[in-house]
Amino acid sequence: MKRMKMVFGVACAALLFLSLSSVDTVFACVACGDDDGAVLSFSKIAGGSYGGVKERSFLVLSNEEEWKALWSRINGNVQPLPPLPEVNFSTHAVAAVFQGRKNSGGYSIGVEAVIEMPDRVTVTVRECEPGPSSIVTSALSSPWEAVAFPLPEKPVLFTSVN
Repeated sequence: MKRMKMVFGVACAALLFLSLSSVDTVFACVACGDDDGAVLSFSKIAGGSYGGVKERSFLVLSNEEEWKALWSRINGNVQPLPPLPEVNFSTHAVAAVFQGRKNSGGYSIGVEAVIEMPDRVTVTVRECEPGPSSIVTSALSSPWEAVAFPLPEKPVLFTSVN
């Protein structure tokens, strides 16, 4: 009976983790090591493994025209063009992160935290790559993610972690 309770507890914890991980709004953890910062909420608005941006880049977009142009570039190989995710640019900005073209699958990139510091906003980006013995697709990939976060009044800097 004790073993059954333990297995049930582990299963419930896993289910809770899965249900929480599917929520679109993310409240970043303070794993950056800076005690002076305030954690900002952000929402994933789009992402994928096969974007049309071939170079590694981190961008901040502050208006709809920039977002529309980038959306067309990301989806340049998709017809018809998917609907543009809505962003209220009077209150939010978009951080878009691109890992660049990769020779296989198994790569990923995503925003892990947005921290407001006294002099800047720091966007922490996690980049992952497959291990030497990982089984991956043999297709070219170009991982990317876009998130909306509160409109910054300070410079935005990106930091990448592996």
